[in-house]
Amino acid sequence: MAEKQLEEGYTIHKGKVDVSDTVIYLIGFILVGVGLLVGILAITKSSQLIMALGLAILWIGVLVTWFSGIIGNKVIPEGFGPKKQ
Repeated sequence: MAEKQLEEGYTIHKGKVDVSDTVIYLIGFILVGVGLLVGILAITKSSQLIMALGLAILWIGVLVTWFSGIIGNKVIPEGFGPKKQ
C-alpha cells in the first residue's frame, strides 16, 4: 500500500477505494440497517429466502464497517504510523 507524507506531519493511508474511511464506515452501517429491515420483512412474510438475503446484507454491512480502514483512505497522525528503523 502506497503511503505519502503531507506537509503537516500526517501520513495518508491509501485504501482500496479513493474515498474516506468514514464514508465507507457509514455505508457499512447503512447496509446493516437495510439488512435488519429485510430481516423484519422476512419475519412478517415467513420467508426463509428473504431472511437469508437479509442476513447476507447484514453481514456484508458488518464486514464493510469492520474493514473500513483498509477499504478507504485515512489520515494517520504522526506517531501512530509504522515505526521507522
